[in-house]
Amino acid sequence: MFPDPTANLPAGVTVSCNSDVSLEDFCAMTVLTTPPLREFTNGEFFKKWEGVVTTPKEAFAMIDKIIEFSSPERTLVWRGVVDATHSLHSSLYRRLSAELGRWPKEKDMVAFERNLLRESRTSWRFDDLNALETFAQIQHFGGPTRLLDVTFNPLIALWFAVEKQYELNGDLREDIDGRLFAFDASSRQMSLNRNWDTREIPWGNSLDRRWGSPDLPWSKQTPIRKSWTQELPYIWRPPNLNERIAAQNSASLVGGVPTVDNGGNRRWRKGPGNAGAAGYWNKSQIQESSSVVLQMNSLLRKPSKSATPTFTLRISANAKEKIRDILENNYGYNSSTLYPDLLGLATHGANRI
Repeated sequence: MFPDPTANLPAGVTVSCNSDVSLEDFCAMTVLTTPPLREFTNGEFFKKWEGVVTTPKEAFAMIDKIIEFSSPERTLVWRGVVDATHSLHSSLYRRLSAELGRWPKEKDMVAFERNLLRESRTSWRFDDLNALETFAQIQHFGGPTRLLDVTFNPLIALWFAVEKQYELNGDLREDIDGRLFAFDASSRQMSLNRNWDTREIPWGNSLDRRWGSPDLPWSKQTPIRKSWTQELPYIWRPPNLNERIAAQNSASLVGGVPTVDNGGNRRWRKGPGNAGAAGYWNKSQIQESSSVVLQMNSLLRKPSKSATPTFTLRISANAKEKIRDILENNYGYNSSTLYPDLLGLATHGANRI
């Protein structure tokens, strides 16, 4: 007799089995945790900060306005997502929230990263890369990391926000509202010099010495260095480890899971206004909406020179097709130029037939 797989499961965990086989066959059991409850369904966290794009002309004009707001002294990185209701979550944050049934803490992220690095260097023998390079390669092939993909080219990010989506059978999905982010990267860029090129996880006690480590440089102190989870993310421009990095002019946001002390959520305003007139998001709302620290800024007010703003645009579904046509026909951005490798062909090639 096989044991009953439903026995002794922890609270909040259910079992899903294939109904076409007997329970004793034990062949299709999946243990599922209950995902965290979600409060937002339509991008409410970003709504009061966003500019709304309904035409290609508005899209390019608002991008120009963000660049103008930023002034020549600022460096921006951009991120486009096809669904405006999606949270700004890394793939690792999403995975752990599903596994744990709650929003992950920084220590959960670090524990997973340590195990992933150990597997990569023992079972898979990828022991010639530092931690960040290892995570960049894992990210490239769709694995879970804390890295958030961004690009230094706003038009490439815009293409990702309006990219066609397909069903498994090849049918084209109906367009939905997308989102474009712009992050100030002026003082947050790092490089793999002798201080950062380490095999450890860089986010820890001595960030100045740990970046590029073979291990996790952000985890050298227990508990995790507090400022790492309360400061804006770093921007890492990786070397050309694969074809996509160059094609997409890509970089990564790297930051700690936001923590909010009592009375410490003044950075997280619900909307524009003086002295938090719109109110402040609470801890659970922040965790649901972003896996990195943000400082939102409206397009209605130019940020101060010392600010490190994040801007966002909602791209209307009705504008996507025309924007796509301009980007693909006038600028040459399409799935073959932005996913130029064999993985891109395997994933996107059939959609062009």
